[in-house]
Amino acid sequence: MTGRPAEGLKSVILGSGGIARIHAILIEQLGGRVAAVCGRTLAGAASLGRGNSYDDLGAMLRAERPDVVHVCTPNHLHAEQTIAAFAAGAHVLCEKPLATSRDEALRMMEAAARAGRIGAVAYCYRGYPAIQELRAAVAEGRFGRLRRVAGEYLSQDAFDPGRYFWHFTRGLSGPAYVLLDYAVHWFDLLEHVTGQRIVEIQAQFSTHETRRVWRGQAGAGPRPGYGKPLENGGVEVEMELEEQADLLFRLSGGAAGSASIFALSSGNPNRIVLSADGSLGGFDWCQETADVFVDRTGGAKTLRHRDPARLPAELAHWATTPPGHPEGYLDAFRNIVGAAYRAMRGETAFYPSFADGVRGNALVDAAIESWRSRRFTAVPADL
Repeated sequence: MTGRPAEGLKSVILGSGGIARIHAILIEQLGGRVAAVCGRTLAGAASLGRGNSYDDLGAMLRAERPDVVHVCTPNHLHAEQTIAAFAAGAHVLCEKPLATSRDEALRMMEAAARAGRIGAVAYCYRGYPAIQELRAAVAEGRFGRLRRVAGEYLSQDAFDPGRYFWHFTRGLSGPAYVLLDYAVHWFDLLEHVTGQRIVEIQAQFSTHETRRVWRGQAGAGPRPGYGKPLENGGVEVEMELEEQADLLFRLSGGAAGSASIFALSSGNPNRIVLSADGSLGGFDWCQETADVFVDRTGGAKTLRHRDPARLPAELAHWATTPPGHPEGYLDAFRNIVGAAYRAMRGETAFYPSFADGVRGNALVDAAIESWRSRRFTAVPADL
């Protein structure tokens, strides 16, 4: 790599929420500058404190002519905004989930191919060096033939029954809540580390807080156009999406496993666990201690700190601090964004592509179909 990845590329951001702020920080750390922000309102766009402010995507694309568009908006907007960005000649880095369905995600991938532009999806957790080390160890056969793969994604985002955010409003999230918000990350880690595909899945969904009240607080999104109006100006909305998804699955290599995805887990703001057992041993990794993993080979447990020397040569630069010095969420996310930017500059780089995003949507669609049919559902092999 020559120079800083984002240097000389004109970047803009769609959206002005918390994740948009993270993207802005990473663009700047990678040597770039946010030229403009487009929000639902001009005030919202200006609140990000960077570049010019817009409330109209078309106007921003025409005026700014960006090289890279970061899509950090609610799920239902991703497809049309991304396709518009490609039509304007820009590359796109889109937040997860890529879309609200597999078919919608395929439209986005096809638009990228027509435009000859890079489409990257923000699967930030695969940017941890320890995850890359585990991927290499599995591929080299350190743990033998995998037999069991399991884990969880636990969050307390929805634990407070008085909290309301835009995912709860019909049509903004898509056909699922925790699957599209959390499980797509876990699916990506599972398939990225194991090098295998989920070939069939069975799901069970649960909704525990059946009513939520929109009060217009930060992150709640626009006022729902349905529900029961309240005297204080709020709207009582009946919850239609799952807060918990429990999954069984089988991988292409023969391993079987399970995962629990849950948004009401008090004290767990963002707990992601990936665990596996093979014929020669196993491993356990947790995002809360992302710099280390437990190596269970030789009949013993060994705590392994991530080490740049154990990374594949093409990924060694992802470990930016010396051994024994922790790297965290922003470092992992910066690795992913930096890799995408290098690809946008025409360099060889390993980044989560729109094909990976399509894969996430295909798995969510299969899980939803499984819950509806109450049986295992095959996942399309060509995605």
